[in-house]
Amino acid sequence: MRIEKLNIYGFGKHENVTVDFGPGITVLYGLNEAGKTTIQQFILHILFGFPQKNNVLLRYEPKSGGKYGGQVHLVDETYGKCIVERIRGKSAGDVTVYFEDGTKGGEVQLNTLLRQYDRASFESIFSFSLLQLQGFEKMDEDELSRTLLASGTTGVDSMLQLGNRMEKELGDLFKKSGRVPEMNVKIMELRELEIELKDEQEKVGEYAPSIERIREIDDLLTELREQEKELMQGSQKLALVRQLLPLHQKKQALVARLSQLSAITFPVDGIRRYEMLAGKLTEAEASKQRLEEEVAELLARMPEQQEFERIAELETLLAKETEWHRWQTAVTFEEDNVSQLTSSKRRLLDRLGIKGFEAENTIFEADVSIQKEENMHKIIRELTEGDQQMGFVNRQLIQVENELADTETEISGTERTAPTIKELEHVQQWPKIRQQLAEAKAYVSLRGRSAGQKSLMIPALLVILAIAFIVFGFIQKEWLIIIAGVIVIGLGISLYSKRQDQTPDSSKLQQMEKIIAAYDGNEDQMEELTERIGIYKRKKEKLQEVFMALERKYQTLTSELENAYSNRRQIELELANFLGLYGFNEIPSTAIIPELFRMIREVQEVTRELNDAVLRRQTIQQQIVERLAEAEKIVRKSAPKEAIYEMLRREFIQLNEQAETIKSLSAALERKQSALKETSSLANSLLEKVQALFSEAAADTEEAFYAAYNIHQEALRLKGQQEDVDAQLASYGHLELPDGVMDDELRIKLDDNSAILLSISERLNVLINDKAALVNKTERLLTDENYGRKLQLFEMKKSELAELAKKWSERKAITEAIRRTMSELKEKKLPEVLEAAERLFCELTGGNYESLSVTETGHFEVLAKSGMRYPIVELSQATKEQAYISLRLALAASIVSTAPFPLMLDDPFVHFDEERLSRMIELLDNLQNKHQFIYFTCHEVMKDKWQGATILNVSEIGNERGAMVI
Repeated sequence: MRIEKLNIYGFGKHENVTVDFGPGITVLYGLNEAGKTTIQQFILHILFGFPQKNNVLLRYEPKSGGKYGGQVHLVDETYGKCIVERIRGKSAGDVTVYFEDGTKGGEVQLNTLLRQYDRASFESIFSFSLLQLQGFEKMDEDELSRTLLASGTTGVDSMLQLGNRMEKELGDLFKKSGRVPEMNVKIMELRELEIELKDEQEKVGEYAPSIERIREIDDLLTELREQEKELMQGSQKLALVRQLLPLHQKKQALVARLSQLSAITFPVDGIRRYEMLAGKLTEAEASKQRLEEEVAELLARMPEQQEFERIAELETLLAKETEWHRWQTAVTFEEDNVSQLTSSKRRLLDRLGIKGFEAENTIFEADVSIQKEENMHKIIRELTEGDQQMGFVNRQLIQVENELADTETEISGTERTAPTIKELEHVQQWPKIRQQLAEAKAYVSLRGRSAGQKSLMIPALLVILAIAFIVFGFIQKEWLIIIAGVIVIGLGISLYSKRQDQTPDSSKLQQMEKIIAAYDGNEDQMEELTERIGIYKRKKEKLQEVFMALERKYQTLTSELENAYSNRRQIELELANFLGLYGFNEIPSTAIIPELFRMIREVQEVTRELNDAVLRRQTIQQQIVERLAEAEKIVRKSAPKEAIYEMLRREFIQLNEQAETIKSLSAALERKQSALKETSSLANSLLEKVQALFSEAAADTEEAFYAAYNIHQEALRLKGQQEDVDAQLASYGHLELPDGVMDDELRIKLDDNSAILLSISERLNVLINDKAALVNKTERLLTDENYGRKLQLFEMKKSELAELAKKWSERKAITEAIRRTMSELKEKKLPEVLEAAERLFCELTGGNYESLSVTETGHFEVLAKSGMRYPIVELSQATKEQAYISLRLALAASIVSTAPFPLMLDDPFVHFDEERLSRMIELLDNLQNKHQFIYFTCHEVMKDKWQGATILNVSEIGNERGAMVI
């Protein structure tokens, strides 16, 4: 792609300018502020769009308000000749691309033409200046290596900036030995909370062993009851064995004993039921006693006074705290706003030059509607158009005057070449003399022969010769030869008519010979004179016609200029009347009239805003006073405005804590009373069941119940023995005693079982009492909420730390991805660019440095001819710049197939000595067949350094003839 020409409609200081670029390197020379940078920015603005008005880049809009934009003429290998035109329009301007085949396009086609490159990508590769090289001297090794790496690979610069930002955010989140980063702060808070939790856990730690002990007691109770059951079954078996003793001796005793015991009754499974009810009754009574103690304790802790109405009022006011702070902020804001608006109003009035109350009222009451503004712009536009029209007519008038002067000069020069009167007479007589000369030559030729030789042959030969002259004249388009042929034909016919009867005339022959002697040999001279006089006459007539046309055009332009002056005076009068409505007696520059109108509108807006701000401030101050009085009434004491909500908050916290205590104690009391009621009901129910068992056993006490049980058991045993004896007697006839078994031994065993059962019963009672005490203890631990609050806070802090850790991990992942991407660029993309840059660097340094490489740590180093390696930071400023330029040129060469853009260089060689500069220029000369180079410089000596380059003097730009080629 090559830029052929620039057409600048209006851009910065340039207006109606054409800049033609040469086929090779183009050097744009100009002094400071000549407009070199403006041309460079014009190319970038037209290709990539005008920047936003709030952008750091300048828009370079024409100060005179003329047409904004221009054209860039391009030649592309793929798309042929193209014209990119961008003019004022939307924010980036309205762009049109004209292709060679007559088609048009917009932004989409322009992006395709520019290979989807944006301005930043283009400037990072194809445009660099001295400003980018001046900071090399102050860079350390890392910064310099990153800059060189960014210049050698596209897109690395933004990636490095993102990596630096991520590294900074990582440091803000966590440092190994830091105290300020957020994660370090959270970790310290968690450690402190962990210590507090350990203290609470020591208290709560007693809960788990108590629960475990309760479970153990339940297991022991179950086990003891199983043992009790087994022992009872064993006792029954022993009793049966004793009943098998001599049946015959015992049968009468059993019958007698059973007759004595037949009147005693005992509930079924009475002992087990009694012991189960006794255990439950003991537990219920223990729980009841514990609950009665707790209810008494809660009643003792219950506060006497409760102020729920004040709490509600405080809560209502505290809910409006945001409103209170908003009022405070709003008052401060409105006071600042009033001050600023007053200052702004005064400043605007001073800038407008308005002094006095009457003048201010005129400004305040002035009509600044859209219609008035449109009317103002219409007048200014008409005035500007009138000025432009006058300027255009003036320029045309000056051009016509110059053309008239040039035409008069040409007419005068033409008249100096005018032929003389004698030459004019010769030319006028020449046709007649030419005919006479031809006749004379023919006559002398014919008269020189004898009369006897005259025949019809001579006229025939003359006719043939004449025909040949005519044919040759037509072929050569020589009208004189054709005329001569016609004359010869006439002469032949004349001779043929006279033939032999013609008498010789010696006087006529002499006359003819005189004519031949006078004019023979002057034909060419006379023909040249005739042609020259004809050219003179035609040129003079043409110049006179042009002169007359220019005079008519001059008269027309003069009339147009007078009309334009008259129209402008009328518009100025209309503008003066318009400005008089706003208190201005003089007409300022048209460029500042919209600003004056805007400032008048701004004064009115500021005045309205000032009045509104004063009213809002008064309203808010009244609300603050009312709120302060309401708060003092609730807290029952006076308080400063700044601390009123702090006092309300303390009062609310105090009352709320009291209310929470009452609420908690009331809930606990209600819960305990309900439990006490249930426990009392349970105890009464169990006691009734026990009494029912006693009544059924006809016993009043536990001992009597157990005695009745024993009697019942005895009766059962005897009855069983009797049945067995009867069965055995019926079956076997008589009972045989077991060998080695004595009645005393069986009795001892039964006594032992009874003792064990008694021991188990006592142990059951002890375990039931222990369980009741442990249950009481665990319920007290459950009501303590301090550990829960601390644990909840600990979990919240852990969650916050997890969120921060997630952020840290995300940024760490991005940093690692950038590091890997940089590594991949170094391994894949950079070697190709580095290899080409190494050759260029070696060439630019005259072979002093043989290689340019990147170390494993990411730093650039060079290999000198002597074999020594040097970090890039240790090289001179000019050598660093040579490395940077080598990388830029190598990168541009590596992507020339996909991005064949021209390179724009803004004086990047000023630090080079003569030898380095010569090598640099020679290198660019060798590369110009691949790239178009556009070099901007303010150093006059650089003009002489380029051989065969197109040198444009930017200082001469400004007229309609374009840049001056030196």
